[in-house]
Amino acid sequence: MTRSLTKRSFVALAASAALVLAACGSDDDAADAPSTEAPAQTDAPADAAAPVETDAPADTAAPADTAAPADDVDREGWPDKLVFTLTPSQETGGLIETAQPLADMLGERLGLEVEALVPTDYSGVIVALESGQAQVAGGLGPRQMVQAEEQAGAELILQAERFGSLLYVTQWFTNDPDTYCDDTPVADEDGFLFCNGVLDAESAADGPIGADKLALLEGKTVSFVDQGSTSGYAIPALQLDEAAVDPIDGINGLFAGGHDSSVQAVYDGDAEVGVSFNDARGQIEETSPDVGEKVVVFGWSGPIPNDGFAVAGDLPESLVAAITAAFVDIAATEDGATVLDELYEIDGLVPVTSADFDVIRDLEVKLGDVLE
Repeated sequence: MTRSLTKRSFVALAASAALVLAACGSDDDAADAPSTEAPAQTDAPADAAAPVETDAPADTAAPADTAAPADDVDREGWPDKLVFTLTPSQETGGLIETAQPLADMLGERLGLEVEALVPTDYSGVIVALESGQAQVAGGLGPRQMVQAEEQAGAELILQAERFGSLLYVTQWFTNDPDTYCDDTPVADEDGFLFCNGVLDAESAADGPIGADKLALLEGKTVSFVDQGSTSGYAIPALQLDEAAVDPIDGINGLFAGGHDSSVQAVYDGDAEVGVSFNDARGQIEETSPDVGEKVVVFGWSGPIPNDGFAVAGDLPESLVAAITAAFVDIAATEDGATVLDELYEIDGLVPVTSADFDVIRDLEVKLGDVLE
């Protein structure tokens, strides 16, 4: 498999209702919070890919990111301001720096002020929608998409696309390959190590891989992402249960707060095994250049639907249509594509329907039985 399939980063358990929402740019946002779950084609995931290239010649000006809203749009019932909340799938500080530029692009197209808001955890996004603190949400992991609709009454509008795929996976990685690898780890073209045949996978549909190794995790410290993360907790918890390992009492679970932080925990030796979207190792490569050698991917889950965008259910239909069109337009510009890549490594945005996440609704039923 090429680096694009294994090293591309991709973007929850019902969480507490009490949480602190930090406005974009606030000094309170130093805490590490998703990745984007990011997809696995490579779920969620969500690594370190180069900015999206455009087909335009270098000397051709990119479409302006200051497009004014059409004069004939029905603006009846539109608010004067929107709050755009984003899932904290990675280190919050970096997310904040990129979130407001995307909010500004959205505002320019709508002719409204749009403020970016980054919660301290995954559940904060749902709480913001449910309480009316936010009207637009982005980078919603699969479980968040379901929760946004069912708990907050939101409308699902778009789904992230990466490398032409709408699917990603949970990846399992370790700092102890002698225990979890049946074969000698092999490197991709960038030096990132894989074993148990993961490098040969061509798409998310090739998972699960290496699931037989999960029984070895009994009594071990395992790094998860956040209780609200699909690829960073829900899917791994079900996989552990299927391997006859209690995901709560059978292991020492560590919640790192972000996909990059989960990788860091295994790199630092705080956990023997960890999970993230694939391939979140790239998110800490700049500060830990040997992460691809010290942290070896030994397994994949089955396919998971990509993250997406939703809006509050009480917005005027004309505004929902305008927001949807604005995001699609943003993704089609050079500046917009770069921002979406920096935020959640999104290559494109496509229409989505509620039924696309039925697999997650089934997962919720199973997960409730496992964790009750």
